[in-house]
Amino acid sequence: MVVEAEVDGSFFTFPDGWELEKLDEWREQQKVTQPPFHSKGCDLVAMRDTTLWLIEAKDYTYPGAKVPDDLADKVGLKVFHSLAILHAVARWGVGSRQEFSVRALACQEARVCLAVELPDRGRRMIGVATPLANLKNELKRVTRKLNVHRPVVSNSHMMNGVPWKIRRDPRTRDKHADR
Repeated sequence: MVVEAEVDGSFFTFPDGWELEKLDEWREQQKVTQPPFHSKGCDLVAMRDTTLWLIEAKDYTYPGAKVPDDLADKVGLKVFHSLAILHAVARWGVGSRQEFSVRALACQEARVCLAVELPDRGRRMIGVATPLANLKNELKRVTRKLNVHRPVVSNSHMMNGVPWKIRRDPRTRDKHADR
């Protein structure tokens, strides 16, 4: 059965056999976004077989949106916080979220994906391929510290080998400055 989730105006569609959770919607995650922790989790946690994916979605195509210089560091912190939540829920949680967390932490490989939409002034990938490659290098520097290797930076036009599809919500496309 195909699994789909909407995150900030983009639909992530996973093939049959994937498990998917919107970590931001977990009560356990929402509790620790408040002081003193100020935790920020990744948008999606997906797994299939023995691979866990932590996925952060960003869209900087809205008018006035600016890509922060420390985006890779911010994503790295979200990965760290997401792993902490999974550990806490696996150990002290109950029910289906605990079961999901236990399965997630049993995965043999952890991967990170930054799914980022950048303004391209209507030229599709011309002009954003280099910034995407730079983001990937920065993200690699950050995630290496967590022993999470081979991060992926993708968007709705350049999937870079991720096993899911992303499509942008046509109802909100007119609000973006990249088309």
